[in-house]
Amino acid sequence: MVCTGNMDRSPTAAMVVAEMCAPVWVTSAGTEPWAKNHVSLELVEEADVICVMEEAHRRFILDRFGDVHAEKVVVLEIPDNYICWEDELVHLLKPRLRAVLALPPSRR
Repeated sequence: MVCTGNMDRSPTAAMVVAEMCAPVWVTSAGTEPWAKNHVSLELVEEADVICVMEEAHRRFILDRFGDVHAEKVVVLEIPDNYICWEDELVHLLKPRLRAVLALPPSRR
């Protein structure tokens, strides 16, 4: 899960995936040098799917690490106007992450 500063959107997305008990390993990172966990070549290479919040994050990954990773980058279209674990953010993320990760629909 990738956003700009790794403070709100991507950590929330990682927590949402964990809460859904998805059978995947998930982490979050940011594109800015000051991000809590910065996107690295190691993370990009190890990932099967890279969920980014905005097109700018996709472009960052491809510019920095190469087009070879393009097929595994998915843009979730989540703008940078939410705080960590905000209800509306969680509501937007859940169906998008279920679709991207091919998870079954929620039973709730």
